[in-house]
Amino acid sequence: MYRHSLIGIGLAVLFLVGFSTTGRTEENTEVAADNLKYSRDFYSKVHFVAIANLDFGAGGRAEFKYDRYPNGGPERIQAGNGDEFARKDGKTWLKSNDWGETGKPVDAQTAKRLNNWVGLIDARLNGEPASNDPSQGATVVKFLRKEDQDKREEFVFEESKEKPKAKSYPHISFGRYKDAKDEQVLLSHFSGPMRLGGREANVDIDFSYLVAVKIQEAAQESPSPAAGSSSVTPGQSAAASEYASPLAGGSGDDFVARGIEKAKNGDLDGAIAEFDRAAKADPKNDAPYYNRAQAKWLKKDTAGAIADYTRAIELGSTNPAAYNNRGNARAENKDLDGAIADYTRAIELKPDYARAYYNRAAVKKEKGDTTGAAADFKHAQQLDPSLVADESVADSSSNGVAANGGAAGTIVSLVDGKLKLDIPSDFTRDPQDPKEPKTLAKFSGPDGAWGTVLRGTHGLTPDQLEGYLKMRVAGYNKGFKWLPKDSHLQWLKKKVVTIDGRKWADWSFVPMLKGKKDYSHNPVYTRNLTTSYKGQLLEINFTSNLNTDPRLKKEIDHIMDSAHLEE
Repeated sequence: MYRHSLIGIGLAVLFLVGFSTTGRTEENTEVAADNLKYSRDFYSKVHFVAIANLDFGAGGRAEFKYDRYPNGGPERIQAGNGDEFARKDGKTWLKSNDWGETGKPVDAQTAKRLNNWVGLIDARLNGEPASNDPSQGATVVKFLRKEDQDKREEFVFEESKEKPKAKSYPHISFGRYKDAKDEQVLLSHFSGPMRLGGREANVDIDFSYLVAVKIQEAAQESPSPAAGSSSVTPGQSAAASEYASPLAGGSGDDFVARGIEKAKNGDLDGAIAEFDRAAKADPKNDAPYYNRAQAKWLKKDTAGAIADYTRAIELGSTNPAAYNNRGNARAENKDLDGAIADYTRAIELKPDYARAYYNRAAVKKEKGDTTGAAADFKHAQQLDPSLVADESVADSSSNGVAANGGAAGTIVSLVDGKLKLDIPSDFTRDPQDPKEPKTLAKFSGPDGAWGTVLRGTHGLTPDQLEGYLKMRVAGYNKGFKWLPKDSHLQWLKKKVVTIDGRKWADWSFVPMLKGKKDYSHNPVYTRNLTTSYKGQLLEINFTSNLNTDPRLKKEIDHIMDSAHLEE
């Protein structure tokens, strides 16, 4: 069963590569190659999914689903017979149903079969010829037709040869949604004859991706029972399972995908309506209920969120974040014993779940179990040293917001201690990725809020700062094609300012509905600070993403206002 989650917004600009329906074969080959290259790059940055069916005729059949997380993340193969395998960092395959957290190494024959399956998927992404018969000459790609498929459009090509001899050749499809004509198409399907090892096979592969969400195992900052209700916010964590929506699939998946898009645009009521339709179309799928729970939580419908989290769990969801987030909602409703039970189950599913330990500690503290709370706080900080100490939670106000407008936090030092930022306690610093050496730091916040600090992506001198600002503003003005038709990108600030004697480009924006002036409860409040440091770009970016709480906007402003860079 495929699982999905509310999506986090990536501010990427997608460009259209058009197809020539009447052009020369060379042109169509180049177009297909360009779109393959784009697809390969795109799929490398998201949770990629491929579903393959292999028909060897009298030799039998094989089918499998392959998932791969970006940046060297875990891989999973679910075989047609129900067996499930996973590996981390490209190492040993394990027979595992929890993404390689536990399991036993497979034998050499099984490992070879799994590697061959992954190699088949990669070969299609890399555009390797399905046939290497030298007598047929070079591979050529011919445009065949455009297909309308309900809400999608597909562009179908044939991978043929200069001197074709075979009765049939593979077909390759690139697709997109009809209401996203400004986006480049992605590889969506491959079908046709191939030689796999020493055997001929008819191969059918669907390609899709899961829109990354970062569903946070939220830190719960509970005041004492006399202080008022708890303040808990589900948000983002790379540690939580990132379930999302394949943008190709059956009607249930399609409703979920539409709901995710509406949630991304801040239309939570519309999103819930789509998840309702998805639940009716596929009542045994936990995905619509999990997504609807997230949307209801964002709308402060705690009881509705609990009911939907519960239904998702009843339908078989083993995502530890589902239990953690239901625990948060139960704590909000003062069902403290139920919350502790949920956090405990989340920890059973994911023993290194630092946030679940932290949340359980906060609830234990509220119940007066100081010994249990201290043990859980200690364990949480051992697993994730970035978590705030117990004392700082106790000293914070009931809503977790300090007098300066941001949650009491920690000073983070970067650039050899030259750059300092005051990061609120509801943001955590993500692990450093060695594959992104120019990203000095990444931060995760409530409801998918995030921030980054970049250095050296390209050269930038102080006199180029004004031109850089104009270029970025123009790029965002053109690139925000996902905004609803009755909204626009409102620039709150876009000017060069002086901070501690240094020039910075200070630029911030928020999507606005037509006729409205108050953006305090709008999602995607984004603020950026850019400067030149030793001839290179240094940039700080923070966005509220789907979080609509005005307090988070104040926290982001507090982070930016705290920026101090020494010479």
